[in-house]
Amino acid sequence: MDHFLLAYIAQRMKELGFADYTFEAVRVKDAQITATNEYYYLIAKSILSSTLIIRSDTNIFNESGDYNNFYLYGIQEFTGVISLTDSNINYPIDYEFLRVIPRTNSSCENQKTIDNYLQKAYHFIKSLIIKK
Repeated sequence: MDHFLLAYIAQRMKELGFADYTFEAVRVKDAQITATNEYYYLIAKSILSSTLIIRSDTNIFNESGDYNNFYLYGIQEFTGVISLTDSNINYPIDYEFLRVIPRTNSSCENQKTIDNYLQKAYHFIKSLIIKK
């Protein structure tokens, strides 16, 4: 895997506020995928069709004709609902992406908040009972 891509993703996740994440290479064969709380990076070695269009909630990539000519240009980020259309290719479309899934500690933090709240409520009720 290209070190530049990994460094780019590490920087991007940091910019987005994610300290921890996991990633895996995936082949997208569907015309539409849902990538809620996930980030997809186009890492195909080449794009055979100049009419490929990839749309997402955050990006529209419609310059696939130039994709093969540029090395760093290929790092395109997509998230949300991602659709792939190509007027020259019958489905299924088959392209390789790197799927990055941020890990959040929200469930752990939420549990700490709940435990703290319950502990304070317990002490408050205990103090009311002792006063009587």
